Amino acid sequence: MNSTSGLARICATESISLGRVLFSIGLSEPVESSMEGETMRSNDSIAGNPWPHDMVISIEEHDHALLRLLFVRDAWGLSPNGAPAVSGAIDVGASSRPNIVDLGDADARWRLEWRANWQRFDEHDRAVHALTGAKLRRLDAVSDEELIEKYSRMPSRYWDQGVDDRAFARWRDEQLKRSEQRRQLPLTEHPERRSLSALISAWECGLTNIVQLPYKGYFADRISRHCLVVSEAARFDAVLYGRALSAPPPETPPTGR
Repeated sequence: MNSTSGLARICATESISLGRVLFSIGLSEPVESSMEGETMRSNDSIAGNPWPHDMVISIEEHDHALLRLLFVRDAWGLSPNGAPAVSGAIDVGASSRPNIVDLGDADARWRLEWRANWQRFDEHDRAVHALTGAKLRRLDAVSDEELIEKYSRMPSRYWDQGVDDRAFARWRDEQLKRSEQRRQLPLTEHPERRSLSALISAWECGLTNIVQLPYKGYFADRISRHCLVVSEAARFDAVLYGRALSAPPPETPPTGR
């Protein structure tokens, strides 16, 4: 999954795609569709629409890799590893940590992949740089399959064993169904409209990405100038969402972070 796949876009017309559930809030027509839904966009500025015509916010509501890691953490009985607990008990089905997997090693691997997954939402240098001779030689020594495994597949195959895929699918489907139900709400009751003033202020301070996760209770973390992480409970409570959006962005990290 690359840094843009699975991301939702909320445009001036308030065309919304949440995670992989893609839909519009009634001000645009679909311009593309797939088995995963429809993408609707419009570049028109509509009189009386309070949404700034040039404001684009990406919302990820059902990120597969992050949800998979949260599921595995519960299924294998791993440590919290710095991430909040999820809301409610997860039915992990027949999932269990394989006997051959050391608990300490699994915790360390989980923390490593959890941090790596967040890099997709982080700020980084997107410029194209020429490869040095040493880097080219290292790349030549690695097979295409190894490169895909290391840089493209998240989470890694390490988590394929000992996980009940049907149980994970049921847990993720529960969240997708809640999103589907909320699609039926009137436009004025959608979280971004109810907290539009705070959202605009956050956008003016650089916010472009919002990642929602099924954390327990209130959670909000502006992990960078461009990205805010919120719990589902926080996003769907107007007061809590306004508080989350009003949090100032962190200071610019030092060079070499």
